Amino acid sequence: MKIKNKLLQGVLAVAVGVALTATGYAKEKNAVDKVKGSLSVMVLGSGGPIATAEGRASAGYMIFTDGKPRILMDAGGGTYQRLAQSGMNIKDLDIVLLTHMHADHTGDLTPIMKTIYFHNNLARAKAAQSGVTLPGRTAPIRIFGPDSSPLPPQVTGVAYKKPNGDLLLDSDGNPILVYPSTGDYADGHFSIMKKGDERYLAAFVAGISDDDGPMGPGKPVSKFAYTVTNLKSRVPFAAEETVLSTADGLVVKAMAVDHGPVPNVAYRIEYKGHSIVYSGDTGTKGRGANPFAPGNPGQGNMAAISAGADMLIYDTAVMEFGDAPPNPLFHILHTQPSRIGVAAKTADVKTLVLSHLTPVTSPRVDEVKDIIRAQGYVGKIKVAKDLKVYNLDKHDD
Repeated sequence: MKIKNKLLQGVLAVAVGVALTATGYAKEKNAVDKVKGSLSVMVLGSGGPIATAEGRASAGYMIFTDGKPRILMDAGGGTYQRLAQSGMNIKDLDIVLLTHMHADHTGDLTPIMKTIYFHNNLARAKAAQSGVTLPGRTAPIRIFGPDSSPLPPQVTGVAYKKPNGDLLLDSDGNPILVYPSTGDYADGHFSIMKKGDERYLAAFVAGISDDDGPMGPGKPVSKFAYTVTNLKSRVPFAAEETVLSTADGLVVKAMAVDHGPVPNVAYRIEYKGHSIVYSGDTGTKGRGANPFAPGNPGQGNMAAISAGADMLIYDTAVMEFGDAPPNPLFHILHTQPSRIGVAAKTADVKTLVLSHLTPVTSPRVDEVKDIIRAQGYVGKIKVAKDLKVYNLDKHDD
């Protein structure tokens, strides 16, 4: 009887599976299968710096052009896992945009960069099965991000100090800044000559791709390489700058935005008539009646770089000043909903995506939306979640 019951259960399971497939309720496709059209963004991480039971990864977004992963914007903790779950192959990814040097925006950068070479190996192995020899990956990974603070440490207060108040100096007599430039950050991880912590990658990448080993002349072996561009990070009087323009029409622009003492840049991606803007983290300096007045340097920057954008992905980590969290520092570092609303309305963006959600804002997103609407913003409002895909061609998800 037990055998018959087990057999019957197996038959029923197969029957149910066939029925679900036939009616369209089969196992959901990978997130990458939902990418359509000329410009898309996949949310790899919609959360902030706090590990919570809600399970959001920290900040990270993948930009696709013509269905292919093209640009990684930030790589906070958990984005590596989301990338794996997405089903995408990033063997050709060569553009990384970092908004600032906080761990919840950079923590998974190394494993993601390492995956680029593993994905290249997988593609080569698959091609080899058909008798095709593909070369190893040699194109450099191009990393963009803010320079260290352009103002003297005495002014910015972002250099380390001794107990007596004197600036802490390095061996060359220079003040040790709290926030490195993107170049210093990358070299501190990957540079051989500067003894980067992950400098082994240069040898490792060549070794794992040397299928015929040991390496010899003409062998299709990958080469680990990266370049870094430090972007202007001074907020007052900042101007939008084009940092990358490619032959196929991809344009990447950047602009320094206020994140308290933390150098931070926002990005604008343009391709085939569509545009996506990403704030990174940005604060609410200048809580006057008009936060975009000339007397409030930095507050107009987000509106300026977002002007007319199809989609604006905005830092949504805090509620209104005086509400939550009670520590005013967080309102210096992040944008309260009313300022998000003013920025979105001023820029006249079509869709606003609330992301970088925290335990403060995630359970109150409806209230956040109401505050934003109260500022006169009439476009669409979306709440980001991990692995969500937004396709700009149809301007929907």
